[in-house]
Amino acid sequence: MDTESSSYTADTRSRWGRVKFGRRWSALWLAIPSGLLLACVIATILVLTGSAGPHPLVGWFATVLVSFWACAGLVWALSVDRDSLRGATPRPEQSVESAWIERATSGAFGDTLLVTGLGTAVIAVGNLDIPALLALVAVIVVAMGSVSIRYGLERRRG
Repeated sequence: MDTESSSYTADTRSRWGRVKFGRRWSALWLAIPSGLLLACVIATILVLTGSAGPHPLVGWFATVLVSFWACAGLVWALSVDRDSLRGATPRPEQSVESAWIERATSGAFGDTLLVTGLGTAVIAVGNLDIPALLALVAVIVVAMGSVSIRYGLERRRG
């Protein structure tokens, strides 16, 4: 019982983390005001370009309200030091999941080249006329599908 209590160590790191640079204050102290400022800038740009709707002030407030949390989250993600977060994985690039996704994406690259090459040959030989948007969507679907299937297989093997 004594060894169990002595092996317990409390994680004293912050739930929201500390900034990477300068003073070591909470990342929220930077993210909230910076996110609000960024949301105000976005809303002002929308009003100045006439994209805020028929009532510019209402459009400005709505834009700030909708975009504030996304802007604050972006600032937080860019400024937080991973080592200061409670429960953060020490080296995520060395995790088993990281190895799975690396193998899945490298295999999917070959799949994408093969399928798009064959598709291009079929289009050229068949003298087909398809919209570029459809072709690009097809390439993205092939790549995403291949990565998803390969990741699932890696995970099952894992």
